[in-house]
Amino acid sequence: MRFAPCTRNCALCPLAQPFTPLVREYMTAIMSLSEHRRYARQLLDDTSPKDAPTAYYMLFHDPNRSTLYTFFDEHGRTEGAVGVFQTGQDLFRPLVTMVCRNVQIAQRLLHKALIVGRPYIFFANINQLPLVSEDLQLTEQRILQIYNLDSRRFQPQINVMVERKTSANGSPRCEINLGSYQAVAGVNWQSPGFAEVYVYTDPEVRGRGWGRHVLVALTDEILRSGRQPIYLVEAENHASRQLAESVGYIDTGYRQVYADAVFVGAST
Repeated sequence: MRFAPCTRNCALCPLAQPFTPLVREYMTAIMSLSEHRRYARQLLDDTSPKDAPTAYYMLFHDPNRSTLYTFFDEHGRTEGAVGVFQTGQDLFRPLVTMVCRNVQIAQRLLHKALIVGRPYIFFANINQLPLVSEDLQLTEQRILQIYNLDSRRFQPQINVMVERKTSANGSPRCEINLGSYQAVAGVNWQSPGFAEVYVYTDPEVRGRGWGRHVLVALTDEILRSGRQPIYLVEAENHASRQLAESVGYIDTGYRQVYADAVFVGAST
């Protein structure tokens, strides 16, 4: 179903603009996920690393594991979107992300989307944090710096120890294995434009450069796929920041918050 302004703007047409509150409520109730995504896209720049994490979930995550709620004004301009997503991160806690223009819209959509007392993972741009203070009880907050690859600083010199593999979801994965020890670089999620990378090295073999070798190889694989790699890291994680910077990633200045959350619905 596609909603568009009535070309004649007849008074009896339910799609004539301006949309009345009743018509908007009806439209959002019957809209498909693809329609909600079309409205959410108005709030997101999926070509920017700032919006890339939120845009992935709202626009590209598995439709069978995605629920999206949007709010638009009487002229069809989107004012807010809240999404709830099942992920492999935590089978019992859905991930919630959002992009809303003000606290009133955030409260309206959160109360539609979430269940009081239920735990969630909150993952959104840091500019959304002030909008949820009354409705979400947040703990274990992590402020993540969004690093983006500067291709001018990247030198794809691949170490012969690196094994290139493909994960079950089709994303690239690079490993170094020596006996029971391992360094791994993989992809948390990928959209048409971006891929978020992660790196893990067993403590026993840290300091040997393995993490850098697998990150270089993975970065090369992502670039070959036509995507831009990004790396989310806490400011206090100096080792991970140094690793990213040594490969050619730079801090964009954008920040994403990741936190344990319980919906308390205090604004009702």
